[in-house]
Amino acid sequence: MTWEWQAWRCFDHITEALENKGWESGFGGRDDNGTMPPLLAESNGHGIAFFERDAGTGECWFELRDKARNRVVFVRGTQNIPVPEEAARMLADYGWPLDGASTARDLPLYSLPVAPVTQSG
Repeated sequence: MTWEWQAWRCFDHITEALENKGWESGFGGRDDNGTMPPLLAESNGHGIAFFERDAGTGECWFELRDKARNRVVFVRGTQNIPVPEEAARMLADYGWPLDGASTARDLPLYSLPVAPVTQSG
């Protein structure tokens, strides 16, 4: 999948929102073929990557990953991404093993491990 230009355009705003929550920016741009999701931020062994942009609402979905424990949970909108200190609890409560989510792009979103929505867009 090639990333849509609208998604790339919103990354500056997303990166700023994550930094305001205490995450360290990890955004280094996309890879050469434009198919890999960019790492947007990381902190304390956790990382946030772009997952997809909902074409109907324009809202972005993100992967919150625990690198040491190999768990992932999907988060809707930057407003629902936790501060770094709460990431481990969210992953423990709602996350899946990464090997179980390896084909996430092939599954419907409702079947993925999704964090609860705490604030609407």
